[in-house]
Amino acid sequence: MADLGKKWEDKFKLTWVKQFPGTLIYRLPDQQSGFAGGGGSNPCDFFCYPVDCLLMVECKAKSGASINFTDIRQYEKMKDYRGLEKTYPGVLVWFYDKDTIIWVSIDEMVKMKETDGEKSIGLRMIDDKKPYKKSYNIINVPATKLRTFMEADLKYLVEVL
Repeated sequence: MADLGKKWEDKFKLTWVKQFPGTLIYRLPDQQSGFAGGGGSNPCDFFCYPVDCLLMVECKAKSGASINFTDIRQYEKMKDYRGLEKTYPGVLVWFYDKDTIIWVSIDEMVKMKETDGEKSIGLRMIDDKKPYKKSYNIINVPATKLRTFMEADLKYLVEVL
């Protein structure tokens, strides 16, 4: 479903422009040279600057209720941006057959993968779902179902970061 992933990125950009008119959104061009090993790849799909912070957004579209860390090729690159003041690198995952969008920061991904040994990020880990064995700060982004895509409430996301 690579085509759906690209369309999700396009939808994200349109939603951003609609919800944050006059602010910066920059789409980083895909770098095919870094595809296999991640050596030359970008840290994310978008740089977004709503007002006083920088969001580094990697968009993923996924079926099912979880995404494996192996599907997040930008993971290692995103780690380089941890700890920068008012900079929020993370992944925005649309689980298209569950009509759910989540945001997971790189800090939470590191905690999951490197500290707790998790292999994937799943909807089962969200606090407002049934209890999970660990507590993670995964943001369940409010969204409205449109024909195919969800329209995320990105203002909510920026407010809670």
